[in-house]
Amino acid sequence: MLPSNTHPSPTRRALLAACGTTLLAGCADALETGMSKPPIECAPTTPAWPMYGYDTARTSHVASRDLPSADTEVGRFSQTGARTGGGGSVEVPPVVTDGVAYVAGDVRIEARDIETGRRLWATDLEDGVNTSPAVACGAVYVSSFNETLALDPENGDVLWRADGGAHSGVSTSPVVGDDTIFVAVGGIAALDAETGDERWHAQTEHSVQGVAVADRVYVGAGSNGSGEVAAFTRNGDDWWRTTETGEVYTAPAVAGETVFAVSKTGTLTALAAADGSVEWQASVESGVTEPPAVDGERVVVAAGNGTQTIAFDATTGDRLWAFETGVSQGAPVIIGDNVLATGANTGIHVLDAATGDRVRYWSAENVGSQPVVAAGRVFYLGWNVSDIFVVE
Repeated sequence: MLPSNTHPSPTRRALLAACGTTLLAGCADALETGMSKPPIECAPTTPAWPMYGYDTARTSHVASRDLPSADTEVGRFSQTGARTGGGGSVEVPPVVTDGVAYVAGDVRIEARDIETGRRLWATDLEDGVNTSPAVACGAVYVSSFNETLALDPENGDVLWRADGGAHSGVSTSPVVGDDTIFVAVGGIAALDAETGDERWHAQTEHSVQGVAVADRVYVGAGSNGSGEVAAFTRNGDDWWRTTETGEVYTAPAVAGETVFAVSKTGTLTALAAADGSVEWQASVESGVTEPPAVDGERVVVAAGNGTQTIAFDATTGDRLWAFETGVSQGAPVIIGDNVLATGANTGIHVLDAATGDRVRYWSAENVGSQPVVAAGRVFYLGWNVSDIFVVE
């Protein structure tokens, strides 16, 4: 945990007053030299739900975790909501660690006690934010439209800020692996998680829509009716690129030696992680803008603008089952032998991962994000409403 005395120095406060909170040319250099090195040290930790998609590979898979009982009701976790009418438009789920949920609003990041819902702190941002935060290295990382910041989890103070942010949607949420934070900034940028210094930057032919990190860095990209999936080494060198996936508006998910990507037009593609060759392709619903969930045996794709959440054999691409969720705004989650699939207007369905049979169900309206499973609860952000909801 970061020390509680990591507030901006007087020099930095004076610079902030002179420059404003937006880093303009000239002021950015002054701020960089005026700030002392932040007290961030990266060490292995196991937060309950540290980032969008749960892990760096965006698998949305947790081997084991308690779920609420079937007769549990859905309640409001935050009655005031986190979205404040700024530039954001996409409902993004919180991240959870050490009994605290960190929630992104339109122009604000909040920390809330998961037991009481009480707001612990809030940090206003100058730009809109359409991405989930990430918790690692004893810091909370946030990518707004035009900058990326590291915040003190104790009080929300800014530890460092760097030019360049993500704004395409929830799948561009930052990924923190080891001591590096990966951010979609049109292309892909790798920043030092402790200092915010840029380590490398790479461009793609299309706008990056999501990032996953395993042995390499994989991005999904799409714009103007076409797209690609690209792979880079952890040092930023090109590894491979393919357009066989079509227009990808979400992060890929990586399991073992396979990269899974979903196109906006309704194709799930399994690519060899080593060279990007196509292993298999299958049809899914159209309008999917969130990554699939994968546990090594199966890959599950949300309904998107269609009605069916569909599971496939991860090795062969054979269709295993389909479940009618209705339109879905949230990526599925695999918890042990269960799949949590959402319907925007039907609720959260707990399905047997092997058969697709529903084994538990929580009725809810306006389910607008991936469900986050932590501390025996399920959190999600509402669709077109300003509240966070919890099943507990």
